[in-house]
Amino acid sequence: MKHLIQFEFICLKPVPLYAYLCQYFTLRTEFDISFGIVKDDKQLTHYIIEACALQTELESLADEIAANFLLSVWLVDTEIKRIHNKQFPPEDALKSLSTAPLSSAPLFFCQHCQPIFGDNQSQQFGELNLLCAHCHGETKLTAVQQGLTANDIRAMVDTLLIQGELPLLSEKLIISIDEPLKNSTSESLSEHLTLRPHILMCNPNTLNAQFLVNDYQVLALSSIEKPILTLVSCDKQTESENCSHAIRYDVQFAYNRLLQVICERLRQKGINWVYISPTVDKKRLQAKHAEVNKPLRLARVNHQWIEIQQTTEAISIDILQPCLHDHAVFNDGNKQFTATDQSNSQDHLKTIFLSHSIYSEEDLAANAEQITTNLSENDQHLGYRSLLAGLANRPDKPKNAAVLYFSQQHKSQIFTLDGQSKAECFFEFAAIPENGYEICHQILSSKQAPLLNKFKQQFPQSYLRLLDLKLPQQNANLSGLLPMAAIIIGCPINENSPHSVTQQLLDGIISLAQCYQGSNAPRIDFQLVKGEAVRSLNWCKTLGTLMSFRIAGEQDKAKLAYGFFDSFADYLSNWLAHLDQNIGINQLVLAGSEFSYPPLVRQIQLRLANNFTLVVDSQMDLDGANIAVGGLLLPIRRRGSAV
Repeated sequence: MKHLIQFEFICLKPVPLYAYLCQYFTLRTEFDISFGIVKDDKQLTHYIIEACALQTELESLADEIAANFLLSVWLVDTEIKRIHNKQFPPEDALKSLSTAPLSSAPLFFCQHCQPIFGDNQSQQFGELNLLCAHCHGETKLTAVQQGLTANDIRAMVDTLLIQGELPLLSEKLIISIDEPLKNSTSESLSEHLTLRPHILMCNPNTLNAQFLVNDYQVLALSSIEKPILTLVSCDKQTESENCSHAIRYDVQFAYNRLLQVICERLRQKGINWVYISPTVDKKRLQAKHAEVNKPLRLARVNHQWIEIQQTTEAISIDILQPCLHDHAVFNDGNKQFTATDQSNSQDHLKTIFLSHSIYSEEDLAANAEQITTNLSENDQHLGYRSLLAGLANRPDKPKNAAVLYFSQQHKSQIFTLDGQSKAECFFEFAAIPENGYEICHQILSSKQAPLLNKFKQQFPQSYLRLLDLKLPQQNANLSGLLPMAAIIIGCPINENSPHSVTQQLLDGIISLAQCYQGSNAPRIDFQLVKGEAVRSLNWCKTLGTLMSFRIAGEQDKAKLAYGFFDSFADYLSNWLAHLDQNIGINQLVLAGSEFSYPPLVRQIQLRLANNFTLVVDSQMDLDGANIAVGGLLLPIRRRGSAV
C-alpha cells in the first residue's frame, strides 16, 4: 500500500540549498514526487516535498532527505506528516521558485566531497579539484586554488608553522599563529582591521573547552552559511594557548575547500585555531563599484538569528504595509543601503528590492560633504524608520508600538506610536564628549565631582586612562558610555594589540558581564533628564554610581559589569511601563547594532518579554537595510536624502 507523505522545512529566510534540493529530489523517477516553496503570513519560507510510495521506499527517501538537507542557520522547524491530497502538482512546482532553477548545490563543498578531500585519512586528501556530482565545488575555485596541489598546501602549512604567518592572496587574508602585533611589519596587513581578533577554528572539537558557547551557537557555526559569531573566552583557556590576553573573539569555521584542508593539516599538528586578518587591496578599495558581499555576521535576538547588517549585494523581500515612497536610502558613512518598491498597486504583498554598496575612497573624497549631510539628516529619523520597518509585516496600520533603537554608529532613541499612529521620540541618548579631558571636565562640573576626585586619588591609573580616552565621533549611544564604564570597573587592555583601546574596553565590559555567574548585582543609576524637546540620560550620574561602588571596595569586575546591563534593562522596563500606561504598547521592536551585545539582549528579554510582545523581522537586518525599508514607509515629505 502506498502512502502520501509531506516533508517540510520552515526557514526564517530563503535558503538556496533547500530550493536546489527540492528540484533535485523531484527528478527521482521511481517516486510520484513534487515540491513547493511558499511563504506564510509570518513571512517564513516553507520548503515542501510530497512523495507517494511504499513505506519501505518512503523510509529510504526520508533518510536521503535527512542526509542532504544540511543544517542552515535560518532553519527553525521541520515536519513530516501523512496527507491525503497533494498540494503541489508536478506541473506547478517550478512556479513557486523565485529564481531560476539551480544546476548544482550552492556550496563550496558538501557532505559528499568534504570527507574525501578534507580528511587526512583519505587517499585524495588535499585535492581541491576533486569532482563532486552534488555541489560541483571544483567549479567554484578561484584560479589560484585550481592550480594548488596537495603538496603545495602542505608546503604552505609548513611555511605558516615556521614563519608564523601565511599570506593567502586568493582569499584576501593573512593566517597567523599568533595575533598580529600593533607594530606588525607586514605590509599586506590591513589598515582596516576587524573589530576584534578573528579566529578560524582548526579543531572544532575544542570549541567548548576554549569559549563560553551553547548548543545553538555550535550549530550556527557548523551551518552551511559558515557565519562569524562573537564568542567569549572568559579565561577558560590554558596558559599554553596562543591568545590568553584577549577575551572576546570573532569565531568562524572553514568556509571553502582550501581553508578546510589547511585547517585539517593544522589540526594534525595540534593547532586548535589560527588568526585571520584581511589584506589591503588598494585597487579594490578605490574601485567605483567596490566588492560588497561580506562574511555573514549574526546576533541572537528574541531567540532567533538575525543579520547585524545586510551582507548580500541585493535581495528581494515582501512586506504587508503599503509604501509611501518609491525609493529610500540610508548611509552610515561607509555603505549606502537602498530600498525600492517594485510592487504593483494591486499586490497584497509589497515586493521590496534591497541593495547596498560600499563607498570607495574616490567616492568618499569626492562626496564627503554630501555624505556628511546625509548622515546628519539620517539621524533625525532613525528610530522612527526602524520602528516602521519592524512593523512592516503587520496587517493593520502601525499603532500602539515602540522601538528600542540602540546603535553602535548612530544616536540611540526610543520612539513610540500611539493609538492614532502619531509618532513621538520619548528618549534620545545624550552626546558624550569625544576625549577624556572633556569627559572629566563635564563630570567635575556636575554633582558627581566629589566622587571623581575620590576615584582619582584611589585609582590614579584608571583616572589617567580615562583622561587619555578617545571616543568615536558618533557616541550618543551605549557604545560611547561603555568604554568609560569599563575603565571605571577596571577592565584590562593589551597595549600591543592592533585593535583600538576603545574596542578592547567595549569588548571587555561585555565579556565580563557574560562571565558573571550570579543573579544579584549592584544597582547602577540611569537617570532620565528632560531636555528642550526630548528626554535624555544623565550619564555623569551613571558613571558616578559605578565610581561609588569601586570606592566602597567592590572588586568583582564581572559583578559590576553585569550590574550595568541589568540596571539599564530595569530602568528601560520602568520607562516602558510608564509609556504603556499612557499610550498602550502592544508591540516592542528591537533594532540597532547594539543588540549584538549578548548581555544587553539577555537582560532586556528577561525584563521585558513577559510584559511586551518583542518584534524582530528576520527578513531584514538590525542596522542597515531595515532603515532603508523604514524610509519607504515614513509618512513625511521627502527632504534631501533623509527619506
